[in-house]
Amino acid sequence: MWLTACVLTPLASPQAVFVSPHRFLPAEPEAPTRFLETQVLYAADTNVRPLLRKARLADFDAARSYLTGAAACEARLRWDCWELRYGYGQADLFEGDAGAARLFLEAEQKRLRPDTSYPVNATLNRSAIHRWMLAYHGETVLSDARVRYQIGLSYYRLQRVQQGWLQGQKQSDSFAGALTLLTTRGVPAAQIGGDGYALSAGLTLAAEGWSASVFVDNLWSQLRVRKLQRVEATVRVNQLTPDADGFLRAPPFLEGRVSEIALRRVARPQVELALWRRERTRRYGLIAAQHDRWQAALTFGWEIGDGALWAAYWQPRPMLWIGYAGRHWRLMLGADTFQRDTLRRLYAEVRWRVPIQ
Repeated sequence: MWLTACVLTPLASPQAVFVSPHRFLPAEPEAPTRFLETQVLYAADTNVRPLLRKARLADFDAARSYLTGAAACEARLRWDCWELRYGYGQADLFEGDAGAARLFLEAEQKRLRPDTSYPVNATLNRSAIHRWMLAYHGETVLSDARVRYQIGLSYYRLQRVQQGWLQGQKQSDSFAGALTLLTTRGVPAAQIGGDGYALSAGLTLAAEGWSASVFVDNLWSQLRVRKLQRVEATVRVNQLTPDADGFLRAPPFLEGRVSEIALRRVARPQVELALWRRERTRRYGLIAAQHDRWQAALTFGWEIGDGALWAAYWQPRPMLWIGYAGRHWRLMLGADTFQRDTLRRLYAEVRWRVPIQ
């Protein structure tokens, strides 16, 4: 699927590598300090067209367009102050202007409309990454407040990195433009040589029924790919069909050059903030998260037995989450609508925890 949104940078300027989040919803401090946990999450969010059906030209009327996608699985071992994680994640971030979205919508209908004309600017960022992380958790007491902190060092193994920039003009029934694509596609896996390091940090302050937390992933990072392809091409097309990259769309006329280069980048920082209030069996929260862009949610939890029912409502891209978090497992499901034909945002998360005595 090729969906796009607003371009904020000049053509072919560097951009940070977008990686799938290894945690979401910073919550209250965890009670057990020895456990083994696994997690699977999936997220998709776009404003170009519904996720589960073909496009219509009337689906998009915004000035900017985007597609964000993430799928990840993770295993986590916590032993007192120390924590060891392994995870694998795939992440997609397409951004562009309104013209990029219109070009996609016309292309998915397998025809370029002769009565439209507009500029097109789009960027692509795709990754597939293995991650190992070692973290340390500490706690201190200040007067009536407890302060918990954590710091983690991650090692990344880059299986796939793709970054692209497309700029051009759609005129009548044709499109002409310039494409720059940095991609590990076509490079033997043994020759890619992608790896890197990142630092994460978190802080939680709890006092008299209140708690506040902040977590920053990829606070500092360095990523390197020893060998990938750089494609620089001129695109002229009057018939668009999908290609394997989900970005170029296989134009019938493409001329340019392909070279092999090394790449140095940073991982895109991700920030999560939370403010919680506990009143007997109820918990209220205000959450803000920045993964691809800032979002905020009002959250409500109602304790039932050893667990709690949860609900969170997100803005400015409306989405409702509902779920249950217990002693051993957690399930969260989210969507912007219950109508299949208009669904644009989807989230699912499953966690399973085994305490270690």
